[in-house]
Amino acid sequence: MRKLKPANELEGVTIIKKLDDIPELKETLISIYETKSHKDVSRYSLLLAEHVLSLTGMPRNETVESCFSVSCAWQEGTAKFQEARQVAFALHRLAREETNPVYVLTYRTLGQIAATPHVKRHALVGSDYAVKLINRMYPNDLDKVREMREKQISLMQSV
Repeated sequence: MRKLKPANELEGVTIIKKLDDIPELKETLISIYETKSHKDVSRYSLLLAEHVLSLTGMPRNETVESCFSVSCAWQEGTAKFQEARQVAFALHRLAREETNPVYVLTYRTLGQIAATPHVKRHALVGSDYAVKLINRMYPNDLDKVREMREKQISLMQSV
């Protein structure tokens, strides 16, 4: 059995450090992630985005929709990763302007998801942001964290 790289060393993308999490489920997610192609992981990230939006009830705006459209276009080979980066920057800009803390974390999650075509690892950072979102919505509730990580594992396995 090969040893996994620590999550904070994968592809040079920083992880979220302060997170109430279930480490063994996160490691399972990373193990599955490592078997997937960049396009598979991009598909996973869009499934996660849909799940997060359904949990939060955040209204979809043009920038949120562009997260989906540019990622799909990249998967089809009709968009460049630079376009995805621009959408990610726009989502992070919305996060800085937002006052609702749940929506801030939703935008942060979507920003990482939008950046996945640029660097595959952003999908895992988006997964961590989704857990941070659960931490915010359900403080000190590791059962909700477990549900989120199990959903992420299921979604990653499905692509």
